[in-house]
Amino acid sequence: MDLSKRELLLIGLIVVLLAVNIGLILKIENSKKSDITIEALDSLFMEDEEYSPAEIYVYVTGEVKENRVVCLKDGARMVDAVEAVGGALETADLDRINLAKVLQDGERIYVPAIGETADNYTDMTYNEEDAVININTASTSQLETLQGIGPVLAQRIVDYREREGGFQKPEDIMRVSGIGIKIFENLKDSIRVR
Repeated sequence: MDLSKRELLLIGLIVVLLAVNIGLILKIENSKKSDITIEALDSLFMEDEEYSPAEIYVYVTGEVKENRVVCLKDGARMVDAVEAVGGALETADLDRINLAKVLQDGERIYVPAIGETADNYTDMTYNEEDAVININTASTSQLETLQGIGPVLAQRIVDYREREGGFQKPEDIMRVSGIGIKIFENLKDSIRVR
């Protein structure tokens, strides 16, 4: 069987078209079988801003049996920290601290004595929490006094502020990497922008 050039070209074109069609059919069939979307894949590799470590460290001082840093489970409350250092002394004024407060990593807890005033001890944790900090002007050391803000997050806040020209509203602090809704909820009453 002797085929002309025209017939060979026509057969070649038919073979190519068949191959393309088969390829498209297989691709469509495979895409129907796959339930994985780009968004699902991205979620596997994206950082979770609400990540919290399994353990936290807090410093407990004042009218307690042992002044020291303790390691607690994430979600621990102030009462857990006081118990971890052996409990409060008889001279402790436990009514002046919130024993039900959920603690953050890096916090400092001061248990005052009965009758003690802020004038007697100027660096008390419960007094620091009453202060409202301007996040547009605060130094890193001032930012570190905020609940849940350590040296790394304090520096990120300053870097963001310098790069972006400051914060317009307190909620903007959540634009800083590592500060999500959970940390913001703990900070919102302690920060301002003006």
